[in-house]
Amino acid sequence: MILILLGCPEPPAMIPCSLYLINKLKKKKFKILVSGNHAALKLLDVADIERYYLKGVGCVDIDEGLKGLKGVEKIISFVHNDGGVSYTITYKSNYNVETLAILFGKRINLEFKKTLEEYGVKVHPVRAFHNPTPIVKVIDKIVEGF
Repeated sequence: MILILLGCPEPPAMIPCSLYLINKLKKKKFKILVSGNHAALKLLDVADIERYYLKGVGCVDIDEGLKGLKGVEKIISFVHNDGGVSYTITYKSNYNVETLAILFGKRINLEFKKTLEEYGVKVHPVRAFHNPTPIVKVIDKIVEGF
């Protein structure tokens, strides 16, 4: 199972890109669990009210996701702030599995990148905030490698 980690959904590109990632992973037959804060999960529900993309996808609150879910094989985290860095490192430490971070924002925070890499997270930096296209290109490269 691949766990997708979503924090604060402030950047407009995050929710559509997470749905894009879910769709790409489902096409490769992966089981998916999304762990996110309340606002991010609510936005996913509203964006996919008919559950076209979310059908068969588990969703749990970000703190509940730390309670030892079974079968997590990889983590893909959307990171744009210090909270995203902290949750990504905590999840990686908790599950001890390959963890990838899509580090994005109006500017790439090199301190965030360095911290994530120090904890063994593979970082995919991309300059994007409103426009999802740069993140989509990174997602395509990540999923191609699976």
